[in-house]
Amino acid sequence: MGPDPFRSEPGRARIPAAMNRPYPLFALACLLVPLLVGLPEAQAAEGKAVSLPEPPKSEKSADPSKPAFLNGAARWYPPGLRPAKWEWVLLNTGEWLKGTIDSIRNDRMEFDSDKFDKIVLKMKDVVETHSSRIDTFVFTDRRVIVGVGRITRDSVLIDTDSGRQEFPRTDLISLAVGDRDEIRLWSGSASVGLSSSSGNTNQTTANLQASISRRGAFLRLDSSYYANFGETNGETNVENQQLMLEADLFIRDRFYLIPAIFEYYTDTFSNISLRIKPGAGVGYEIARTSDLDWHVSVVGQYQRVDYFSTPAGQNPTFESFAATVASQSRWDITSDITFSGNYSVTIPTAEGASPDQQGIFKLEIDITKYLTLNTTLNWTRIGNPTEQADGETPEPNDVSLSFGLGLDF
Repeated sequence: MGPDPFRSEPGRARIPAAMNRPYPLFALACLLVPLLVGLPEAQAAEGKAVSLPEPPKSEKSADPSKPAFLNGAARWYPPGLRPAKWEWVLLNTGEWLKGTIDSIRNDRMEFDSDKFDKIVLKMKDVVETHSSRIDTFVFTDRRVIVGVGRITRDSVLIDTDSGRQEFPRTDLISLAVGDRDEIRLWSGSASVGLSSSSGNTNQTTANLQASISRRGAFLRLDSSYYANFGETNGETNVENQQLMLEADLFIRDRFYLIPAIFEYYTDTFSNISLRIKPGAGVGYEIARTSDLDWHVSVVGQYQRVDYFSTPAGQNPTFESFAATVASQSRWDITSDITFSGNYSVTIPTAEGASPDQQGIFKLEIDITKYLTLNTTLNWTRIGNPTEQADGETPEPNDVSLSFGLGLDF
C-alpha cells in the first residue's frame, strides 16, 4: 500500500494531536536501517548478461602483457596518446572514449568523462575496453572474479592473483569498481514537492519522497519513504506516511528469494493509526535490458491494522494473513527521461475482507547529473474502509498528483 493522496475535508472533526501520527523523523531514520545490513560480498548487480556489439569489420588489439597484480596493469593508450590514468572504450562507430568506467549493470555502462561528464552506453555499442585498475566482475552461475580486466568483442580477460582467466562476454552480468569498497554499492534519491495558495483559502501541501538502495553481486536492498502533509486555513487535512523495506537474494540469474519485506503505513484521514506488514516471498526478473527493468514478486505477509477510532463495541485492531502480488518496472525513454510504474494488490485471508490496491507511476527528467524534476501519480484503494466513532466512513479510493525537485546521490 502507498501513501494516500491530498484530500481537503476541512469540515471533518480533527483527530486529537496525541494520537494522530508518528513523526516523520522516525520514518526517515528507518531508511538508514539497510546501511547496517551490507554484506562483504563482491560489488556488482545481478541481472541480464551484457549484449555483444555489432559484427566486427576487423579487430586489431594486442592483448596487454600480464600485469604485476598488486600494482595494477600497465597503462594502455591509443597510439600517440599517453595519458596518466584514463580508461578507454572503443565504440562500434570506431570512436574512442577517454575517462573512467564507473560500472556495468543492466546491459549498460556508466562512463565518466571530463568532457561529457557521466554518460550511459549500451553494451551492444561497446566493442572493447582497456583498464589498469582492479574491478569486480560478476558472471552467470554466480561466478565472481576480482582482477584487472579487459573486454573484447567476444571475451572478458581478467588478470588475477592466480593468473589470467577468460570468459565468454555473453556470460558477463555486471562490473563494479574495486574489490572491497562497500560504499560504491549504495545509491539513493530524495525529492520535495511544495504548493501554497492564499486569499479566500489558505492552502499548503507538501510531498516528501526518499529512497536508498544497495546493489551487490547477489544481495539487493531497497528502502523507500513517502509522506504527504497539508493544511487548509490552519486545519490539517492531509497526513499520511509510508515506509517500505525489502531484501532480495538472487539464487539464479533472474530468480530471487525475498527473505524479508516490511511495510509501515499511517493515514489520519483514512482512520489508519498504524498498519504493519512483515513477510517473505519470491521474485523473478522478466526483463533486464539497457532500457527496461521489470520484475514481479509474490509475498506472504502478516497484516495488522490499528484504527484511530471505531464504533462502540468494534475491535480497534484488525489482524490477518495476506498474499501480495506486485509488479515493478522502470523504462528509460531517453537518456534523460525515465518512467517507473509499480502496482500491487494485497489479498487478506480473513473472511469478508476485500483486496487493497496501490499504483505509483513516476516520470523523471534529468536536469543535471544529480538534479531531476519529477511528477508522481499515486492511486490507492482500501478494500474495507473502517467506520469511525462519529459514524463517518472514509472513501475507498484516493488519487494524488505531485510535482517535485529531486536529488540523486
